Amino acid sequence: MTRSPSLLRRMIPAAAVLGLLGSYGGSEAQTLDRIYDRGLVSCGLVYAGQGIAEVDADGRWTGFFPDLCRALSAAVLGDAEALEFVQVDFVTRFDALRDEAFDVLMSNTTWTIGRDVGLGIGFTSTTLYDGQGFLAHRSLGVERLGDLDGPGTVCVHSNTTTIENLQDVVRTQYPNLEIRAYESNEAGYDAFFARSCDLFTTDQSSLIGLRASRASDPMDFILLADLISREPLGPAVRQCDPEWFDIVQWVMYALILAEEHGITSANVEDALGSEVPEVRRLLGLDDDFGAMMRLPRDWAYQAILQVGSYGEVFDRNLGQGSPLGMPRGLNDLWTRGGLIYAPPLR
Repeated sequence: MTRSPSLLRRMIPAAAVLGLLGSYGGSEAQTLDRIYDRGLVSCGLVYAGQGIAEVDADGRWTGFFPDLCRALSAAVLGDAEALEFVQVDFVTRFDALRDEAFDVLMSNTTWTIGRDVGLGIGFTSTTLYDGQGFLAHRSLGVERLGDLDGPGTVCVHSNTTTIENLQDVVRTQYPNLEIRAYESNEAGYDAFFARSCDLFTTDQSSLIGLRASRASDPMDFILLADLISREPLGPAVRQCDPEWFDIVQWVMYALILAEEHGITSANVEDALGSEVPEVRRLLGLDDDFGAMMRLPRDWAYQAILQVGSYGEVFDRNLGQGSPLGMPRGLNDLWTRGGLIYAPPLR
């Protein structure tokens, strides 16, 4: 019997689904076992400045993404400090992840089709909605790219979507801009602050942090009004381990659900008496979703208790509780006009 093309189209997705289901119980689901064996979650980080990811004077990683690593460790091992941080840069991060140098890449890494499909890595969720902006020396007297009178130079990191976005803009809108690319993070930062370039471009949140932490006088620099891209940032893992993908994804969602239900590190113990069904499921009181992921029953409770809700993590590192004072904007909850949203926990 000859099958119609429409029937074949319906059959192909079913075969793909069967293959995916088979991989969940296969030998490739090993990341969690290695974590349990070593007693540590290994987290890859890119140094991106104050509020995002940096090392303080005591040698401790601080910032939004290191705190998300701590939440993951608290959920999996019950200890937010059962961690090892592995510093990588924009050149080495993907190879290091694929080569199992760490368990999760938790950095300001943009989710794109080329990376998601072509590099063998999976982005679990967006934890920070950002956009590519520009930091300028205030002495230039400009507030946006269109104000530049004559040629200008832009420092940028190579091997990033940042330089690709910049090349698109230079080609189509601002041919007067000269691109100066640097392979290392530090070389790019140093060149800009030494006035080798008029502008520096990267994710806007990183620019705010760099101005606060690197500039001798932050008032000497201005964040331009231009945003030239969408930059959804979030954790990345190897595609070969769907179990670990689910764990990383749902720990991030647990922090979001906590904020949505008004649960914080300060009141999570009181929330154990809640009668709200989703809160009871989140805290392991009803239904054991931890067992489904081979995690303790109180996985979400520990992440919230030891690290905080999504709102707490944002506020202390980037928002009004931090020196940066960034507004929530797109990173507010969906109930307040933002894009931060978690699927139902049921």
